[in-house]
Amino acid sequence: MIKILLFAGLADAAGIRELNMELTNPNMTVENIKQSLKEKYPSSAFIDVLDKSFASKNQEYVDLNTVVSKHDEVAFIPPVSGG
Repeated sequence: MIKILLFAGLADAAGIRELNMELTNPNMTVENIKQSLKEKYPSSAFIDVLDKSFASKNQEYVDLNTVVSKHDEVAFIPPVSGG
């Protein structure tokens, strides 16, 4: 089981901050998780924010090609703006 964390606008658009996902193959990547989330939460508001978000695995920023393992924690963090 992989723990998925959603922050800020992603959590708001999905209506959930944390979910678990089965590891469907041993070469599952952060990109695979991202695609699964798009299928699970197909609203344009969610997908727009997800496409701009940073990913982390076990609290370290990673790219979308990073392979995940059982018991990993993957988070998607939207960019922060301010001024």
